[in-house]
Amino acid sequence: MSSIEVKEIKHNKYGKCLELTNGIVDLIITIDTGPRVVRYSFIGRENEFCEEAPITLPVGKEEWRLMGGHRLWHSPEVYPRTYSPDNGPVKWSEIEGGVKVSQKVEPWVQIKKEMEITLMEFSSKVKIVHHLTNKNAWPVELAA
Repeated sequence: MSSIEVKEIKHNKYGKCLELTNGIVDLIITIDTGPRVVRYSFIGRENEFCEEAPITLPVGKEEWRLMGGHRLWHSPEVYPRTYSPDNGPVKWSEIEGGVKVSQKVEPWVQIKKEMEITLMEFSSKVKIVHHLTNKNAWPVELAA
């Protein structure tokens, strides 16, 4: 039995989120938007990530919001491709030691982003495995 706790919470700034903790550190991952890891901290201590990044940028008919934390990008960085808004809800499932979060395929970029986020049981270490899946009818050269 894993000592990693996963629960859905309501965050006052980010809406529905997931909280992962092992009693040493805690993580908060957005699921109303994103996915983004918006908090990493030792229990009861200050967040190691930036929480205040009130910058927005128009991308097509949507608005890309810089919310701080950790976000999966694809490179090479090119505007507007890499600035596809992550404003929609994400799917999530519990995995051994953490969670897997997946966003819908980006509409005109046709790339699907997923992160597997695991917390070590008796340590402050976190492992994030990034997945980019090309759903285009043609090859795309990119990296996480």
